[in-house]
Amino acid sequence: MSPRRGMKKANSTSKARNSIKPGKTTKSKEKPSAKKAGHPAEPKKSGTTATVPSIQVRIREAKKLEALDRAKVSAAPAKAAKARAMQPAPATVSAASSLCNSDFPNTYISQISVRLDDPDHSVSLTWTGPQAAAQETGPFRSSPGAGLKGLNCDDTATSRRSGSKCTPKGTFLVSGFQGHLNSDSRATYVTWFVRARGIGLHYFPSVPKYPASHGCVRLELERVAQLIQSNSRVDLTNVVIDGTWVRPPKQW
Repeated sequence: MSPRRGMKKANSTSKARNSIKPGKTTKSKEKPSAKKAGHPAEPKKSGTTATVPSIQVRIREAKKLEALDRAKVSAAPAKAAKARAMQPAPATVSAASSLCNSDFPNTYISQISVRLDDPDHSVSLTWTGPQAAAQETGPFRSSPGAGLKGLNCDDTATSRRSGSKCTPKGTFLVSGFQGHLNSDSRATYVTWFVRARGIGLHYFPSVPKYPASHGCVRLELERVAQLIQSNSRVDLTNVVIDGTWVRPPKQW
């Protein structure tokens, strides 16, 4: 081989190498992207928390809960208590069977007062009738509605708003009774006072020292819930929700 031919071959090889631009690789060395390989690209991390549903969405959900709780309402406990009162009392009566006083319906609870600005959210009972002085009056511990996040349940109009999860402020009449809430069987001995919203007084296992319910008034003692249900009268017993509501550490 002549020197010139060898030099020509070397020059052609050098030109081929120089034809590849810097920063690029040959096609055979390219790695397929996630999209080409059939895998979806990873979502970008926004660094924010999960989106909280809007207030309108949460109100709609709360209204569904209200509708569920008000579906079955009965005045049967009051009627049963009245029937028992009309019969002669047996020699021995189990305290667990009924907490209806012996003079019912002549002696009954005329007012149930709930104080919102008391850390215990105290519930006090006012009685009327011949044996009123001999009855329990309290105060008893309770927990009212926490309200939806962002709502001020201390405002009377807001507290009375359907779907707010606030305990409505004002004066109302007892409108019926139920064994337990349809939405939660742990809530027992229900005494309704805002029937349209499914709101009442009832026993519940958890009664913290701040508003925590969905609008009802949770009572700490099952016996007190039973006492109220057994001795209240439909359309005669007032429920008064008064005082300054204090926003809890957590709302719905």
